[in-house]
Amino acid sequence: MTDGRLTIDAQPAGGGTLLVLEGEVDPHTTEQLDHAVDGALASATELVLELSGVTFIDSAGLRSLIRAQRRAEEAGGSLVLRAPRPSTRRVLEITGLTDELHVEPAADPA
Repeated sequence: MTDGRLTIDAQPAGGGTLLVLEGEVDPHTTEQLDHAVDGALASATELVLELSGVTFIDSAGLRSLIRAQRRAEEAGGSLVLRAPRPSTRRVLEITGLTDELHVEPAADPA
C-alpha cells in the first residue's frame, strides 16, 4: 500500500505480521499507517514495524507509533520497532519513547 510518500509492505512473520515502512511518516501518511496497523492486528497480535526505510518522522508519526503500541496491547499482543535509522532513533530518544516502546536494532548480517 502506498500514497507516494509512504509505502507499507505487509508480510507474515512467524506468528505475527511485519510491516515494512519506506518513506515519510507525517500528517499526510499517518492514516495509512493506522489503517495498516489495524489490518495487521485483525489477524495477528504480534506486530513488527521495520523502520529502516523511514526517512522522516514527526510528532504525528510518533502519535501513530504510540497508537500502534496501545492497539497491540489491547489485542493481547506486542509491538516491536525494528531497525530505525539514526535520525529516527534520535527522535524516539529525545521524546522518551525508547523507554515506552520496544525498539530493536537491525539484525546483524550472517
